[in-house]
Amino acid sequence: MIYLGLTGWVAMVKVRLPRVEWSPVELASRLSRRGIRFNFASGSPDPGLVPLSRIREAVEHVLSEYGTGALAYPGAGGFKGLRVEVARYLRDYLGISVDWRDVIITSGAQHAIKLLAQLLVRRGVRVYVEDPTFYETLAPFRFQGGRVVGIRVTNNGMDIGQLAKAVDEGGVVYTIPSCHNPTGVSMSEESRRELVKLAEERGLVVVEDDPYTILSSNVPRPLRALSSSVIYVGTFSKLLGPGFRVGFVVAPGWLRGSLERLEQHDFSTSTLTQLVVYELLRMGVISEVLDKARSTYKSKLSRLIEALNNYMPGSLQFNPSCGFYALVRLGVNAERLLRTAVKFGLTYVPASRFFIGKGPVDSARLSIGVIKAEDIENGVKLLSRLVKDQY
Repeated sequence: MIYLGLTGWVAMVKVRLPRVEWSPVELASRLSRRGIRFNFASGSPDPGLVPLSRIREAVEHVLSEYGTGALAYPGAGGFKGLRVEVARYLRDYLGISVDWRDVIITSGAQHAIKLLAQLLVRRGVRVYVEDPTFYETLAPFRFQGGRVVGIRVTNNGMDIGQLAKAVDEGGVVYTIPSCHNPTGVSMSEESRRELVKLAEERGLVVVEDDPYTILSSNVPRPLRALSSSVIYVGTFSKLLGPGFRVGFVVAPGWLRGSLERLEQHDFSTSTLTQLVVYELLRMGVISEVLDKARSTYKSKLSRLIEALNNYMPGSLQFNPSCGFYALVRLGVNAERLLRTAVKFGLTYVPASRFFIGKGPVDSARLSIGVIKAEDIENGVKLLSRLVKDQY
């Protein structure tokens, strides 16, 4: 009886396992090695922009001020001081007015998306997303049994007209409206207002994933600034470094309590990193690094676009305007080419699985995050040569 029961359990597990796949981002990381000069894969911030000396100062202050308390178990919802500082950050830099109690600290934005998927999605619930979209965020929705529905992306962001036709009643809209990953486009102000109105009319829950607005000065206000019904997900990974694993959710009142209680199950976010980020915000580090970060990423993205137009004309699938990314068509299988490219010190992310259906196998996402500005042109030249060698 025990043996048969165990066999049945193992069989059930094997049915579920195929739903958990390696991401293309992880694939690129695993294939990469020391000596990669042209890193077009990483979504990490430019190492030269990370305020390392200020981080060291904050860490020393936290350990001196809090002692072993900085290493204690965290509480659900997050450290109050950090929640207050995040509310101030949202008001001052993004034009979003919130009560600090509505801010829930998470272990990065991806943790936030996972928690939200657990609360909002059940088998058969429709989750409307941009097509293409960031692959990692699709997994939690699918794992919960959600029915992911792709909505076309244009150079003005998600096609709200197509969304209106696809929506019946209810469901979740997951969107990256600003500096979209992987296309680099932003939703227009008009489309944002249309989305908020549609959500109110059709009973849609909107989840706004917004890592990049803070890094750009030329995008419309976040959706959360237009409607307090929007669930807003943010992170400090692109300014301070992803290793902190500090993100946050701005949750409407009906969701806040459930989100805090669910977060109890994994003990929330590291107390130490919460306190360090709190100190960095209190010290004004964001304002110290922001102008340089905005100008640097704008310049690097312009260099990438210029190089692609010069050496790989017609490869851009969209017109990226901000953020880290551009989506290109290589004309050859992107996963196969990557295995050759890493031998020449170049890496990128194959992007076919960023699409909801069967995406183009020659799609690749290029990032300007960590690559040096002066290496971008030569990196694109090398990629162009590697593509031509495949013909």
